[in-house]
Amino acid sequence: MRTRLKAAVCAMFLTALSTPARSQGIFGGIAKKVSDAAAQKAQDKVNSKIDEMSQKMVDNSFDAMFGSAEKPAAGPPAAGATAAAGSAPAATSTGAAPSGGVSGGSSAGASANASPFWTNNDAKTESSYNFNVVTTMEIASSKNTSDKAILKMHYNTKEAYSGTQILSADPKKQQGSAFVILDAKNQAMVMLMASDKSKFSMAYGWTDAQKYAQLPGAGTAAASTSQVNWDTVKVWKNYSRIGSKTISGYSADGYRMETADGNVELWVSRDARLSVGNMFAASASMKQMKGRVPDDYPQGMLLQMNGVNSKTGETVTMTVTSIETNANVTYNMSDYPKMGAANK
Repeated sequence: MRTRLKAAVCAMFLTALSTPARSQGIFGGIAKKVSDAAAQKAQDKVNSKIDEMSQKMVDNSFDAMFGSAEKPAAGPPAAGATAAAGSAPAATSTGAAPSGGVSGGSSAGASANASPFWTNNDAKTESSYNFNVVTTMEIASSKNTSDKAILKMHYNTKEAYSGTQILSADPKKQQGSAFVILDAKNQAMVMLMASDKSKFSMAYGWTDAQKYAQLPGAGTAAASTSQVNWDTVKVWKNYSRIGSKTISGYSADGYRMETADGNVELWVSRDARLSVGNMFAASASMKQMKGRVPDDYPQGMLLQMNGVNSKTGETVTMTVTSIETNANVTYNMSDYPKMGAANK
């Protein structure tokens, strides 16, 4: 019986092998499955490597923009913290920075003892961001004379969002491109990343957004600004007026402040074409400006600043070298898929 069974099995196997189409179908199917599995494994490795490199690019850009101390939290803040952040008073000037200063105190966009940003893959954004005002600011420090930072700051005079790109004075040091959007309307911070090979985006929640959501002419802050006759103001809080001059084609008034921590001389413009609400204050959260832009300086768009910290000996200069008030720069979110989405 067993002998007959073995013979039958062998006969079936030999029959299968002796039929070309059938044998090719069986082994062809097996080969395809093996090939597909190998290809998928290879693709998974590639995708994993891409995600790893993309995350590293995001981390490096985040550090360059905000500093390593501002690492985003893994989730939203507690309800009490959110309420505290939301109840903070809005800046009352067109371009004035909230607390900060020559002594390096707290600065724009920074919550106490915590990053104002948190990872939020579901953060709502605009479908596109359009900017009609673009300024270029050069920032130099006596602590690092070899590397001057260049900030291209983008604004929309009718929307509560801003965009910033940090460039290196040395093009050889520029690796890829990162454009950071602070969107007060949607309470989001969005990083748009671009390299020679890819584009993608990364979104974060922004707990301090409500401080900057007010637009020019939208409330008491703008009203109080318009009521000040700056032509007659000789002293503003701790600042003394020192004159007027033209910077990048715009008239600017100069002020000087001296404290035990150092002194600062700054020039601001109140030209209506540079009215960007509170979003300049939000831009001051960038690492290159944080702790250096003084608190409660006379209202207006900051065009130039020279500061000396007597405690550290550091000298900082900030100068706007160009201004475009008829710019038309648009970033479409569809061009920047969420990180990892293209691999799915």
